Amino acid sequence: MTVVNIVFHHIIKELKGVASLKCSDKLLPINATVNEFVVKLIKNYSSRNPTQGTFRDDFNNYPFQKKVESYLTDGDFLEFTQASMKILERAIDMPTTTGGYVVFVHYTDKSTDYLITAMLDKAAQFTVDDENLDIEKLMTLDVDKLARANRLNIKRWQDNDILYLSFIKGTRAVSNYFIDFIGSTDITSSKDNFNKLREATNRYFIDKKINSLEKNKIKDKFKAYFDSCFEDKKDAELESISSLINDREPRAFLEFVKEKELEVSGKIAIHRKTDFDSFVRNRIYEPGYTLVFDESLKKTNKIMRQGNQIIINDVPDNFLNSIFDNEKPT
Repeated sequence: MTVVNIVFHHIIKELKGVASLKCSDKLLPINATVNEFVVKLIKNYSSRNPTQGTFRDDFNNYPFQKKVESYLTDGDFLEFTQASMKILERAIDMPTTTGGYVVFVHYTDKSTDYLITAMLDKAAQFTVDDENLDIEKLMTLDVDKLARANRLNIKRWQDNDILYLSFIKGTRAVSNYFIDFIGSTDITSSKDNFNKLREATNRYFIDKKINSLEKNKIKDKFKAYFDSCFEDKKDAELESISSLINDREPRAFLEFVKEKELEVSGKIAIHRKTDFDSFVRNRIYEPGYTLVFDESLKKTNKIMRQGNQIIINDVPDNFLNSIFDNEKPT
């Protein structure tokens, strides 16, 4: 990992108050302390299971992405971040929000450029003076409780990939202003996010040598959980999915996702049941036909396999008559 540019700014705002900006006029020098801070920031960001998404199409109301484009063209990181702070100042203008320290980091990792924008609060820490053994209180940046942040994979964005932007989707409504500041959205990629999740779970099943019977039990749990999320209008959460796969080791799947560096969203919005069809339905594509059926139909023998044939039992006559006219079965 190599830090290219980093800068801190401060947005000052109390509850029900008016925001004001205190922007730095210089970039931070890249040294061991800065590198250590960025490594910890990235680690904490990844541990929060960020949500995958894209930029909104409305450039006028969500201009952050245009500021990024300008920076990539002219290379003026300081000007880019100062202009972005003015966007944040407008987005934070609501009674329930408070300010904080905003860090912008451009770094490279494995030949890929990333841009992290994160908002941090200060927290009280205590230390002991070695000379007189008095206790002292220090106010330090609370990197461990990162709640408002996003990361842009610059190469994927430029290559028009579908999942180039990730962000921490906080449970508090007051964090939504930060998502609006960036112009992030996950609503366009619910089905893509579920497909990524399905690919990751399949890789996990193969890696852990999980047999078909156990896989079917897990998929039943998935369906019940996704149905519940849909009915309750809640996001599906990767942490919950991980515990459904293995309740004895509830973080095993999470660790697998991180170890393999899989792009799986930490929270996935469910807008319609078809979003998670890939988990509960099988599809067979052949020239001239497509067969789609629920996994559960195999258990009830409604659909059976005989060699390289699929048998569908008890199809109502009216369906068969409408398809095959009045042909009699042989």
